[in-house]
Amino acid sequence: MPDNESSAARYRRLARECLEMARTITSRKTRATLIEMAQVWQRLADEQNGSLSRSAVEEPQQQQIQPNDDDEKE
Repeated sequence: MPDNESSAARYRRLARECLEMARTITSRKTRATLIEMAQVWQRLADEQNGSLSRSAVEEPQQQQIQPNDDDEKE
């Protein structure tokens, strides 16, 4: 973690990284796990800031990630 990166900023960065990975994963289960991880990181960032607002990675973000044709093979 860079010296100037706060815990909340780090948690938000980790949430974004999880979502970026989720967009490239063909496995529906793995993608869902990454989205859940992103939600946890965002919640931790919100808690770190004392924010009770709805996180940016909740349901609307999940809806943007579409299943791939390979999902049927699982």
